Amino acid sequence: MTLYVKGFKIDRQKIANLLKVTSTTDPLVEGGIRVVVGRLNREAYIKIVTGYESPGPDGKRHLALVIALEIDDDEERLRKKELGTIDETIRAALPHTLVGPDVWEIFK
Repeated sequence: MTLYVKGFKIDRQKIANLLKVTSTTDPLVEGGIRVVVGRLNREAYIKIVTGYESPGPDGKRHLALVIALEIDDDEERLRKKELGTIDETIRAALPHTLVGPDVWEIFK
């Protein structure tokens, strides 16, 4: 069964730009992700999952870390579902390091 997640993607490119590094695989980006996650209110989300991004210019589906606020097996129902009040720690990270809210297919 395919599952979907609604939440916020941790954007490696935004973190790389913030840290002024050219590669999204730079170890500083990995450290930045840890800082972002460490500053989130753990009670504000279900868990962090790996989701598929839309295919890029190369046609490949890449993976992203997603802060899961809702999980469902019905993508359309999830897209229509209101998230309610977003925790202040997520809102604080949003403009700098996160993208969303959106829906991603969970990687299995």
